[in-house]
Amino acid sequence: MTSATQMILALIVALIILIYLLVKSRLNPFVSLIIGALLTGILGGMDPMKVIDAIKTGFGNTLANLGILILFGVMIGKVLEVSGATQALGKSFVKALGKGHEIVAMILTGFVTSLAIFCVPAFIMLFPLAKDISKRTGISIYALGIALAGGLLWSHTLVPPATGPIGGAGIFQADIAKMMLFGFLIGIPMAVFLAFYSRWIGKKFPEIAEDQGEVIENEDDHQKLPSPFLAAMPILIPVILILTSSGVAKIQGASLIKSIFTTIGTPVVAMGLGLLFGIYTLLRGIDRKKVSGALDAGIESGAKIFVLIAAGGALGNVVNQSGVGQVIAEGVSRAGLPAILVPFIIATLLRVIQGSGSVAILTTASITAPIMQTLGIDPVLATLAACVGSMFFSYYNDSYFWAITTSIGAKDPKHQMLSWSVPTTVCWVIGGTEIFLLSLFI
Repeated sequence: MTSATQMILALIVALIILIYLLVKSRLNPFVSLIIGALLTGILGGMDPMKVIDAIKTGFGNTLANLGILILFGVMIGKVLEVSGATQALGKSFVKALGKGHEIVAMILTGFVTSLAIFCVPAFIMLFPLAKDISKRTGISIYALGIALAGGLLWSHTLVPPATGPIGGAGIFQADIAKMMLFGFLIGIPMAVFLAFYSRWIGKKFPEIAEDQGEVIENEDDHQKLPSPFLAAMPILIPVILILTSSGVAKIQGASLIKSIFTTIGTPVVAMGLGLLFGIYTLLRGIDRKKVSGALDAGIESGAKIFVLIAAGGALGNVVNQSGVGQVIAEGVSRAGLPAILVPFIIATLLRVIQGSGSVAILTTASITAPIMQTLGIDPVLATLAACVGSMFFSYYNDSYFWAITTSIGAKDPKHQMLSWSVPTTVCWVIGGTEIFLLSLFI
């Protein structure tokens, strides 16, 4: 057996064991990823001590690049949650777009909200707004619920500073500003499809909110909400600063203004400024203990996320150090396969097997980043390929699937599949086509 064959077989065996651990074992994803990294290196012929060093280096580098960024992001999400900013944004979109455009308003509400808050809690927080609209207008709760869920999925999966895209971008070393722009643009055709699909499913299942059985309720419908402008600023500040910094950086020569914008547009600084703005505007007048508890909860959930991402970075570094990434890259080149399909297919398979889109993105990024670098694939495109792949066929092993179908009252398996599995798969097709076409020019 050649060393190249041994490395490839080692990676395959390690991934099979990793997937088993993620799906069947009681071990959490962090431990599973570390075990996968160890097996990849040792079975591939690396010296065990070098494997351990590669794991530590990959873990540390990833943590250094992304740890603070992710903590700030989840803390912004908690600020929006505690202050009622999410509900304020949703109501402002509905009011601004007017009667007859409620479905589009739900998509936009979801998109903005999930830049900072995970899909499941964001959906649960915003679903009472969809119920209220359904009761007042007679629009199907299926239509409004799927529109809201689709908008949340758009940003959660494709656009930083949402955790999955920004984590994947960090591992692939992709430009965050470009990720924001391309993730937004690639998601537009999906959003258009979701708007039409929501209307169609609303006609097929015309039930309004009053007709539903048990649904997931939000906590405090009587909270005094902040203004839409203040509600949006903790999200918009980082986005604006990062995009502005990217544009200013292209200006020739050195200047004080360029230096200032380059500094404050660094993702960590930009996210920190957004967080501070939210704390000192949205949380004014809210009990200090409640604020402290919310921020602590944000730190706790953020720690779980970036430890998982760092473990993925450890696996990626072992793949890089073992040389298996180089071997696979050369094989892809010789076979004449479009290289961009590698992260897309792997993310798709991981999504189907274990259900979590974020885990699919981060694990795919860890495995394929060395391959994409060797093949010269644009890091932004590689990241988006993994992100789009993670959208495929949401079903029973996805917690978001259950949050949506339970809330809208879809109990029959056929209705559940039509409600969420089908539209996520069509979005996967749309995004995959876009990624492939972009790869021909970028």
